[in-house]
Amino acid sequence: MKQVLGILGGMGPLASAEFLKTIYDFNIGAVEQESPVCILYSDPTIPDRTEAIRNGIEGVLLEQFIGALETLCRLGADKIVIACVTIHYLLPRVPLSLRQKVISLVDLIIDEIVTTHERHLLLCTSGSRKARLFQNQERWPLIEPQVVLMNDGDQCLLQDLIQKQIKANHIHDSLLSCFDELSKKYEVDSFIAGCTEIHLLVRRLTERGGEAKYRFVDPLMTVAKDLKRFVNGTVPLLQ
Repeated sequence: MKQVLGILGGMGPLASAEFLKTIYDFNIGAVEQESPVCILYSDPTIPDRTEAIRNGIEGVLLEQFIGALETLCRLGADKIVIACVTIHYLLPRVPLSLRQKVISLVDLIIDEIVTTHERHLLLCTSGSRKARLFQNQERWPLIEPQVVLMNDGDQCLLQDLIQKQIKANHIHDSLLSCFDELSKKYEVDSFIAGCTEIHLLVRRLTERGGEAKYRFVDPLMTVAKDLKRFVNGTVPLLQ
């Protein structure tokens, strides 16, 4: 029986739906029956992660998060991708039996950065910044010299862009030009998709040939391109 990939989505809905499409874009079988088996559990009612972290009200968020992971397990998921980077902040508080099934997007980002020599601009939510999600990782010292953080003003603008434009599916060519502006301002040619909403921008940009211009450390793309290795369990999962 094929291993089943569970996707905890809805945070936001378009990003997780795009991730599922990306999986099949890279892994469609010669015949339909050879394609990957995936379960997308999209729950947009999960509380806003950045707001919960900002306001110190993480209890309800954690409870619903654990419940969603349990639902995926009951549905038969062997491995789970959580299509939200910010909520990875709560993973240490998730029961081990659930945590062991999770393919950590944060770990995948670190894994890729340590193999490079470029400087990478971190595009993440303000919740991740406030929680120091990346800085609190054990391997942060290995990548710190290569990770460029936005200034406070640009971070606020990015958060607003994520909430009001990307999540609302208002992605226009003018929005994609932000990569050119950020590349010049921060003197980088590589971007870290430290928020899964950025996957939507990466997909739109690569459709227009932008992948040749910039490097994107996008953990959702990493999983999609090497799905068999991840689902078959040949990569370390969370402990």
